[in-house]
Amino acid sequence: MISEKQFCDLLLNSERLKITRDKDIMHLNYPNSGKIFSSVLVIIHFPEKIPSVILTKRSSFLTNHSGEISFPGGKFSSNDKTILDTAIRETYEEIGIVVDKKKVIGCLQPTYTYTSKILIYPFVALEEKISDNLKPNVEVEQIISLPIEKLMRSFSEDELHSTKKYRMFKFLVEEYIIWGATARILKDLLDVIMQ
Repeated sequence: MISEKQFCDLLLNSERLKITRDKDIMHLNYPNSGKIFSSVLVIIHFPEKIPSVILTKRSSFLTNHSGEISFPGGKFSSNDKTILDTAIRETYEEIGIVVDKKKVIGCLQPTYTYTSKILIYPFVALEEKISDNLKPNVEVEQIISLPIEKLMRSFSEDELHSTKKYRMFKFLVEEYIIWGATARILKDLLDVIMQ
């Protein structure tokens, strides 16, 4: 296992994870574009010096993606200056974590949800410590922290949802099944780490 510093350096030096400047993502915010944009925060923190990712289990009463494992985030609002502001605002609303823009180190490959056709921008943030007393809002049933090493060992192809056109992935960790857009984002993150 590499040290926390080595892990952070690896991510900070990744060409695939360069942070986009606000002016580079302003074009995403045209409300009349006909597209639905959203963003999430892939928060990596280090409980007991172990790189881990924060995920949420969505409430079962939600209309879309109920009960699924996802990253904190949501749809772009006209009140947001940028799509990054969306991820930061939604993360605070959903799980109470305040993330400073300076902690955001880059953006993984944007991906669509295949069912709702929403384009998701996954921003990666490094946080040294996350409070143990987080309180999820009504949209979130549970806040989950999973070690990246466990995620690496639990990855497989999702044959049930794969097609000739799209290869899908899933992660089976503890009692959690992670699939769909969240699994694609995690796979992209692992690819950056393993490069």
